[in-house]
Amino acid sequence: MARKNDLEAARFWLQPLAVLQGLVVALGFLFLFSTGLAVVVYFSSWQATPSLLTLLAHLAVFAGAFWSGKKCLRKAWIHGIAVGCLAFLLFGFLGSGGHAFSSWLWWQRLLRMVLVTMLGGMVGGLLKDG
Repeated sequence: MARKNDLEAARFWLQPLAVLQGLVVALGFLFLFSTGLAVVVYFSSWQATPSLLTLLAHLAVFAGAFWSGKKCLRKAWIHGIAVGCLAFLLFGFLGSGGHAFSSWLWWQRLLRMVLVTMLGGMVGGLLKDG
C-alpha cells in the first residue's frame, strides 16, 4: 500500500493554478484597498503616506500568499513565495517602467516581499481544511 507522500512525490510539486489564484486574490485586495483609500482621500484633506501604501501592498500580497497556501497540496511556503515574486515583478514592472533591476533598494524590497509571502503561504498551509 502506497503512502500519501509517495503518491504526491510522483506529481509536480508546484501547482500553477494555486499560484494564479493567489495572484488574483492579491490583485483583488490591492484593488479594494486602493479604491477605499482613494475614496477616503477624495472626501477628506488627509493624504496617504508612502509607508501606508507599502503596508497595504504587503497586506494584499500576504492575503494572496495565504490563499495560495490554503489551495496547494504541499510546500505552501514555496507557493507563497511564487505569488509574492510574481506580484512584486508585476507591480515593479508597472511602476518603474522597465528599470526595476538596477537598484539595490529594489532587491531589498523583493527580499522583504519574499519573507512576507513565505510567512503568508506557511500560515495558509497550516490553516487549510483537511
